Amino acid sequence: MRRPQLSGGRVQSRWWYWIAAVPIVFGFWLVTVAWVTFAISMEPELLFGPDNPLEHAMLVSMAAMGIPFAVLIAIFPLAVFQDTVAINRAETGWEPSSQSFALAGLLGLVSAVLVGIFTIDISLALVAGFALSVPFALYYLRERHRKLGVP
Repeated sequence: MRRPQLSGGRVQSRWWYWIAAVPIVFGFWLVTVAWVTFAISMEPELLFGPDNPLEHAMLVSMAAMGIPFAVLIAIFPLAVFQDTVAINRAETGWEPSSQSFALAGLLGLVSAVLVGIFTIDISLALVAGFALSVPFALYYLRERHRKLGVP
């Protein structure tokens, strides 16, 4: 028996992988912060830094994940734009506004830049960027799934 063709199968775009990476990477980072916090609280002499284990864990994890986070936040609006353009070309019945969705995706990058400028704290800037990007990414992926069946 043949599986029915999903309308998302007609969309010639894999840009949604980048969109899906935003909440996945952020979730992975939260788990990492929790684990490093636990490790630091068990052995406070392990690493020298702030007295607060959570703050210390965030700083340590950002040292490792900062550049990939920045790249992901920067690519996110482009990925949303490219994916919506591909969806509109495929004529699936769902016509998301490429400009509106890309502008909404751009909010995370703009907030990261503004927080970075005003606080001069790169870690806080990246968290701010993800704070706006993750909910929008989840919304976009849910709508894409509801309308196209993919992801």
